[in-house]
Amino acid sequence: MKQTLEEAAKEYWDKWLEENPNANHTRIVSLGFAFIAGAEWQSKQAIELLSSVLENWVHGGDADCIIAEFEEKLNNV
Repeated sequence: MKQTLEEAAKEYWDKWLEENPNANHTRIVSLGFAFIAGAEWQSKQAIELLSSVLENWVHGGDADCIIAEFEEKLNNV
């Protein structure tokens, strides 16, 4: 099953809230946003890493096309 980051985070937090009914909801929401921000940061780092690796392997426009395709697929995961 393909699941977006937001869906996975919501599923996790909903389950956690069921198990911890007295939890501070403001803190939970803040942690959810922090989780999403961290995942987006990791995505950008993966793209930068791929770019640096491809600089040594591919010359010309091919590297840009490969990076763009990788970024598109990464955003659709």
